[in-house]
Amino acid sequence: MTASSSNGSHSFAEKRALICAPRLPEFDREGGSRRTYHLIEFLQSAGWSVSFAAEHGTGSERYAQVLQQKGVATYALYASWMNGESSVIDIEPLIRDGRFDLIVFAFWNCAETYLPLVRAISPGSLVVIDSIDVHFLRQSRRVFTPAKNGDGALDDRYAHEMMRELNAYAAADAVLTVSEKEAGLINDFIGRSIAYAVPDAEDVAASTATFADRKGMLFVGNFRHPPNVQAVEYLCEAILPKVPSPLLEEHPLYIVGNEPTDSVRRHCRPWKNVKVVGWVPSVVPYLHHVRFSLIPLLYGAGTKRKLMQSLMAGTPAVSTSIGIEGFDIRHNEHVLVADTPEEFADNIVRLHNDAPLWAHIAQQGRAWASKAHSREVVYDRFTSALDRIIGNQLAQ
Repeated sequence: MTASSSNGSHSFAEKRALICAPRLPEFDREGGSRRTYHLIEFLQSAGWSVSFAAEHGTGSERYAQVLQQKGVATYALYASWMNGESSVIDIEPLIRDGRFDLIVFAFWNCAETYLPLVRAISPGSLVVIDSIDVHFLRQSRRVFTPAKNGDGALDDRYAHEMMRELNAYAAADAVLTVSEKEAGLINDFIGRSIAYAVPDAEDVAASTATFADRKGMLFVGNFRHPPNVQAVEYLCEAILPKVPSPLLEEHPLYIVGNEPTDSVRRHCRPWKNVKVVGWVPSVVPYLHHVRFSLIPLLYGAGTKRKLMQSLMAGTPAVSTSIGIEGFDIRHNEHVLVADTPEEFADNIVRLHNDAPLWAHIAQQGRAWASKAHSREVVYDRFTSALDRIIGNQLAQ
């Protein structure tokens, strides 16, 4: 396996890569899938021939078609496409006959299932796990959060899953993380430099709407992800009662995201100025026209794409400390940070009343996000990491 660079640019000889994930990359529904979709694009741009295998594919046919139109051979392991054309395959011959130089697993649990098979029948394949976020970190915070969803103490089930996650990372040749913080955490646990930080990428254009033209507040989240459900519950139960009624009447709150749960709808129902929109093809029109975003997350891990998108759009945000984790941004400079309901509501009022503050945060947040998370910057980070991973493997 060879990789070469010239004049600081990365170029790879034609190589074959397989990306395996629990689901097809539903890039317009969830942040993890969007990241996987970008990795496919980055590999293709770097000269790799890419195949994709989803553990479960039924109900996501249009995403398979998008990949196929990009020249990505696309398979499902345990489901068939609803157009009647079966794509169910046995992964063993796919791996054995595919002659893949690189296999990327999205999430540790996907790797745990198939990595032993890869080692047995394709020992020359380089295996990378894209963690998306460190699950044991997120789950620990869920347990210890003071909100009602917390269980109060870690149990044997948590310990078992943490053990499995770390064992999967240690069995891989490398791990990708979304932040330097999580790369350092994995490296500390494993005891060697196995993890590489490759941030998420976005390309949201800046809004041209002025402070005076902006109306509304926005929460974005994929509601298959429990921290987003809890965030809406917290927002409706603890924060909104402290927001002045005239402000909420002037700026309705839009809840946008995939598969809002019964709990989300139940908590929003008493608020006449809270609108549960659900899934939309693009969140950009909302980001471009609301006055600010709300990110009241109480637990989680990784980095938050909803914040990245908001900053890149030039839409100021109020966030908890968990919401800004992994980003090199500061309170009152790029974002407003609040970790109590009272502070959160107060900062909503500040952004509503203080046009100069709003403009400053919009400008600085956009400048930071564009510099740290543009497609060009992240592509370079990804290819540099891949170059180092390949180099380390060749040196062994």
